[in-house]
Amino acid sequence: MKLYTYAAAPNHRRIEIYLKEKGLEPPFETVIIDLFKGEQQSPEYLAINPIGKIPSLVTDDGTIIPQSLNIVEYIEELYPEPPMIGATPEERGRVKAIERLIDGEIMGTMGIMAQNMMPLYADRFDQHPACVAYGRRRQELALELLDKIVGDNTFVAGDRPTIADATLFATYEFAFLVDAPLDPKFRNLTRWHKMFAERPSAEGLTLPGA
Repeated sequence: MKLYTYAAAPNHRRIEIYLKEKGLEPPFETVIIDLFKGEQQSPEYLAINPIGKIPSLVTDDGTIIPQSLNIVEYIEELYPEPPMIGATPEERGRVKAIERLIDGEIMGTMGIMAQNMMPLYADRFDQHPACVAYGRRRQELALELLDKIVGDNTFVAGDRPTIADATLFATYEFAFLVDAPLDPKFRNLTRWHKMFAERPSAEGLTLPGA
């Protein structure tokens, strides 16, 4: 298998943290797609993922699986132990719901902010400060809800790590890019983040300012 990805990207870090927490060596060869050089728009990569987004996994039989959560779920099917998306249908439903909240309303809104405030995107999008403000409002509401969900849990979704932890931690490794650090008023999330940052799976990011 081959994973087409960019190491210094949140969705790659999500997969990396997931594998480390699972205790699994990457079951694929990594092919780096340099986003800053625009390699995601090359004809070769667009033949794999016509949308031009990373990561994409190409399995041994040629099946193409785009998007990090789809890739994680595929790996989970191949290597179900220890479970990282829940051990029962109910647990899987709950973990996926929490992960989707994080991905869409926290990581996703950071993407909205990045596109509308970072110089990197200035020649690709019409940037609007109102979109940044909109993203921050959406994120604030999601964080309030997530802080309640975490409560006294050791991990985001309960007493053991799941893909939800991987997604949330990867998100906050890149939050400095859009000036969106985790507000200490979210006490449960702040406690969780401090704890998770000390886990071996959290090591590895080398971006400036992270």
